[in-house]
Amino acid sequence: MLTEIVYAGALFAAGVVSAVTAIVVLGRVRSYTQRVPLMFAATALSAAVWATAYGFSLLSTTPAGRALWLQVLWFGAASLATFWFAFALSYTRYEGLLTSWTATLLAVEPLVVIGIVVTAGRHDFLLAGSEATAFGVLPTVSTAAGPLLLFHGVYTGVLVLAGLGCLVVQYRRSRRLYRRQVSVVLAASVVPVVASLLSADAPGSAAGLDVTPVAFGLSSVAILVGFYRYQLFDLSPIARDVVVGELRDGAVVVDDRGRVVETNPRARQIFDTEEDSLLGRRLADVPDYGPTLQRIVDDPMAREEFVVDASDGDRFFEATASRFDGQGAHERGHLIMLRDVTERRRTEEEFRALIENSRDLITVVAPDGTRVYCAPSFERTLGHDPEEMIGREAFELLHPDDRDEIRRLFERLLADEQGTQERAEYRVRHADGSWRTFEAVGVNLVDDPTVQGVVVNARDVTARRRYEQRLRVLNRVLRHDLRNEVNVIQGHADLLLERNVTAEAKEHARVIRKKAETLVELGEQTRKIDYTLHSTDGVEKPLEITESIRDRLDSIQEEFPGAIVVADLPDEQWVLADDLIDSAMMNLIDNAIEHNDRVAPQISVTIDPVTDDGVDYVEVAVADNGPGIPESERRVFTEGTETPLSHGSGLGLWLVEWIVTRSNGHLYFEENEPRGTVVRIRLRETTPMSTEGPESQAASTD
Repeated sequence: MLTEIVYAGALFAAGVVSAVTAIVVLGRVRSYTQRVPLMFAATALSAAVWATAYGFSLLSTTPAGRALWLQVLWFGAASLATFWFAFALSYTRYEGLLTSWTATLLAVEPLVVIGIVVTAGRHDFLLAGSEATAFGVLPTVSTAAGPLLLFHGVYTGVLVLAGLGCLVVQYRRSRRLYRRQVSVVLAASVVPVVASLLSADAPGSAAGLDVTPVAFGLSSVAILVGFYRYQLFDLSPIARDVVVGELRDGAVVVDDRGRVVETNPRARQIFDTEEDSLLGRRLADVPDYGPTLQRIVDDPMAREEFVVDASDGDRFFEATASRFDGQGAHERGHLIMLRDVTERRRTEEEFRALIENSRDLITVVAPDGTRVYCAPSFERTLGHDPEEMIGREAFELLHPDDRDEIRRLFERLLADEQGTQERAEYRVRHADGSWRTFEAVGVNLVDDPTVQGVVVNARDVTARRRYEQRLRVLNRVLRHDLRNEVNVIQGHADLLLERNVTAEAKEHARVIRKKAETLVELGEQTRKIDYTLHSTDGVEKPLEITESIRDRLDSIQEEFPGAIVVADLPDEQWVLADDLIDSAMMNLIDNAIEHNDRVAPQISVTIDPVTDDGVDYVEVAVADNGPGIPESERRVFTEGTETPLSHGSGLGLWLVEWIVTRSNGHLYFEENEPRGTVVRIRLRETTPMSTEGPESQAASTD
């Protein structure tokens, strides 16, 4: 009797410890999966009922009292294995298997057992006869077990093995701190199993007391130690499946209580720390970077940058946070991503240096029309301090005649979609009161979160516009004023030729008239040059060139009877070119004969098909036997510039070069053998019935 009293005290102690553990777990756990602490508490309370009822049954002095407590005992013992198996599934993240259907199936067996225990006096499903005692995992009998009791034993064994298997798998896939947590749970689970097996092997006598309920008390003590030392059920890998070790970005997971619960290797490399030093620590308390990371957790829409002193220099990282909810909306926390933006920062710094040293005006204008950024070139170009310009109305410095038009253009740009561009030219007041002319391109980047405005890139074209104005004045002089004066000279030369004057005087009159005609021709060339400078670039269309070349060669043969003219031309040839291409051809043919110093000038014109890089061209070659074009002058046209010491002898070849360039063609110069020059013009071949328009054809070959 003394042994039973002492053992009953141990059972009562085990029951109290189990109950207290259940209460502590339920009261302290808020952030982890709620199903885990609930299932553990149900398991611990079942153990407490088992141990307490077992203790009272040992102290009972009457058979009726003993039978009553044994029935109460079964309420805890019959459901304990089921609750523990549900806890094991939840803890090892197999809780997806615990659907409403599987939970119902798991509840059937313990409810049937409890029902049969309550009605045990009316059948022998539980006991084959005789008085019940308490041995093994569940109370057994001192005689033979009934069929239900045997089934319950097998059922319990299957659940125990399955649950232990889940825990072993969880142990193998866990790391460091979490592996220690799983070790505590495994140990707490194995102790009752071992005690149950030892009790099952004990002799079937009253002295063979079942130590399994006491073992559950020891397991509860182990759980409490793990709870306070390793934050069991409180700190857990709630996003282990989210964080992938191979991520190039750093990843940190914090729970709803602001504690670090997971990091990936990249994050630990960034912070230059071991995993154990971060897990369980409050995010705000992480050295150096904690306050920064806490700010983005408090405001997930925010972005924060911080600098890490790495072995290869400072590295810049951008931190962002996103909220996530787990299964059943009970796994909650924040995932913090740490992205290395060092290269982007360096690129931005280089771009900023380019902007700050650019001669162009870079301005960002907010949708309300105020400046939010002005490049330093603002002061160099317009004399205004860029800092003083920020926040002021962007149109205040514009010329009154341009202001309304530019404002309408700005509003139209705002109404268009992201990335739309508009071009404009306007005048801006310099700090000294003068007006400067600018060409500008505005880009709508209002929807870009890094800009949120219209970016205006403006270039000072005041000097170019003044130069063009002077060219127009000179062109007018050449085309109108000079032509009028030359007409007067030609008229007086004609009067001299008609009068009875000496032969010497008539020769002088002829020279005067010839030179006057040259000046008229110079004016006509100037008109064509003005057309090439001011008409739309790249406008080409199918043109037939053989007829005009053949007519010009016939005219030369009549004008210069002693000249040798050779032509190798097809019946017709179509090319893609500018309207003025005929003028370029005539210029080359005229130069070949007019500047020829031979007694019998010779000129040949050929047209041949040529293929270059898969593109079909037509090559027009004009060859002569004259003095040739000096190398210094040919270099002027190939390089495209003139200097006082290196320049062309007239406007004719410049006109040819500009027209050919406008036609997307090519101009070549070669020496002719044994004497003279060969000039080749290469144009793209086409047909008169081409289905493409001039613009589309030009675009397709650019």
